[in-house]
Amino acid sequence: MRGPLALASVFLLTVLACSQPTQVPPEIDLEAERSSLMQADRTWSESQVASDTPVDVIAAQFIENAYLLAPDAPLIEGSEDIRAVFANLEATPGYSLSWQPTFAEVGGAGDLGYTIGSYEMHMAPEGTPITIIGKYMTIWKKQPDGTWRVAADMFNADGSPTSDEE
Repeated sequence: MRGPLALASVFLLTVLACSQPTQVPPEIDLEAERSSLMQADRTWSESQVASDTPVDVIAAQFIENAYLLAPDAPLIEGSEDIRAVFANLEATPGYSLSWQPTFAEVGGAGDLGYTIGSYEMHMAPEGTPITIIGKYMTIWKKQPDGTWRVAADMFNADGSPTSDEE
């Protein structure tokens, strides 16, 4: 009886000694991640406003297989098609865009989050300057290098555009 029991004990100890310890994921500071996400959204807006090529700044923030859900338009998929939408907007006379995040949330794993905020767009498509005020929700995905990039963006106006000449 001693032989099989001793052999089983040695086998069990060998297996336990060779097994890797279970990796416990590090605690994620969700408040720090929310703050980081809010800052990423603010920086994105400020950078495109200050840029001579705002479309490039906007487009660079989207991951390759991102989605854009724009009002009165079909679903846009892919960073190149999203870039084309913003390039078309930028080509409109009088175009400018700014936005401000007001809220951010990050999932428990710290790798997905979203921001909600407001935007203001100006343009003069037919020579008459107009302003469009609205809201947005952007879904962000944390990249392996720790940066946040956009996986999906959705926006819509609060109402009809208003004339800037009134």
